[in-house]
Amino acid sequence: MKRLHGIGCSLALLIGANGLWADGPDTAPAAQQPVAAKPAAEQPVAAQSAAPARSVLGLSFPLATGLGSGGACADGTCADEKWGAPVPQDAKILQGLLCDDSPWKLYGWFDSGYTNSNHGKQLMTTQPRENRFSNEYIFNQIALVFEKPLKGGCEFDWGFNATFYAGADAALLRPRGGFTTDDPRFGADFRQLYVSAHLPMLSEGGVDVKVGRIGTIIGYESALAPYRPFYSNDYQWFYSEDGAWTGALANWHVSPQLDVLAGVTLGANTFFTLRGNGPCYIGQVNYWLQEEKRTMLTASVQVGNQAIFSATPAGSTTFVFELRVQHDWNKYLTQIVQSNNGWEDQIPGVGTGEWWSAYNIFVFHASKNLDLNNRVEWFNDVNGTRIGTAARNYGEVTAGADYHPRPWLRLRPEARYDFADGKAFDGFTKNNQWTLAFDVLFQF
Repeated sequence: MKRLHGIGCSLALLIGANGLWADGPDTAPAAQQPVAAKPAAEQPVAAQSAAPARSVLGLSFPLATGLGSGGACADGTCADEKWGAPVPQDAKILQGLLCDDSPWKLYGWFDSGYTNSNHGKQLMTTQPRENRFSNEYIFNQIALVFEKPLKGGCEFDWGFNATFYAGADAALLRPRGGFTTDDPRFGADFRQLYVSAHLPMLSEGGVDVKVGRIGTIIGYESALAPYRPFYSNDYQWFYSEDGAWTGALANWHVSPQLDVLAGVTLGANTFFTLRGNGPCYIGQVNYWLQEEKRTMLTASVQVGNQAIFSATPAGSTTFVFELRVQHDWNKYLTQIVQSNNGWEDQIPGVGTGEWWSAYNIFVFHASKNLDLNNRVEWFNDVNGTRIGTAARNYGEVTAGADYHPRPWLRLRPEARYDFADGKAFDGFTKNNQWTLAFDVLFQF
């Protein structure tokens, strides 16, 4: 009954936050440690969907609209206009080192920022990620991407992607089997390292296959700084998703509006090694309601032993499912509603742990050079197995901007308020937390 109740609450929030689609147990002891207290090698990660509104590293974050596919631009009235934040591929600084007709792509970025908290200088107990050090300027990421994207079409094609990054984020999210470090402010990692192939079979769109270390298909927001609308990140991203893993993934382009994805992983956040007692399964269906691709419906699932992380000792099997609606109202406004939920059984001392969540994100293109963004989120850690504090219900409201005067420069200030029904902040002494933050993105 609890699972049915949780599903109902999540769907109610999905529908309520986006009306278009309508036409516990006792708390854990306060001494229980949060995920943040675990070694950095045990931290979870997240990245983006593989059915993109705009292809970036195989992700789906629609940073720009007005690109000739959807919204108010579908009628051709703004085919040459571009609204929204640029991504590193737009800067084309490193790309100039290659031949003009090269099928290979070379680009990168540098991200750093500062976060002020009302609780003073500290490693925040329940963190807004990735800006987890308050009252301190942090070097988050320097990244370099070298890739050969797949062309698709009616012929066989091959490709690859090598995404290497370093900084405080890589220290937080480094995988099992990857580079080791004891410095929480600097690490290094291959976020992606895979080979790929396009197979002209089954349908006109064919099948794309990736093998290696791959960014996940689950979740809207990304660990990679240029491919999310805020400097901070959401609770679902850190506590209910695994953002990069080693395995194999197939994407069948059934039709121009329908993709079906299926794959196997070697467990949560691994670099060519196994975590847990066997491979895990991951799958997703993406369907665009219109040919011009204004509305995408997504359903995803991930199942297996240690498929994602928890704040407790690992149980037997983790089951995660995600529902997402992504809609371009016009060339100015994009809305994303996402619910990420699941349970893990046979957790020592707990039994079955459950969690339910939902958020709404608005991305408003106020001008060609300015986005105004908003995120409202609820996360229910029913048994304390996800976050690991005395609280069970968490929420956050974030308002931010993305000012991009040039394709190579983005400035992102934000204000965020986190709150919980238990003492989850400031060393488990407070029920809420304010942060004011900004980051600077140089893209090349």
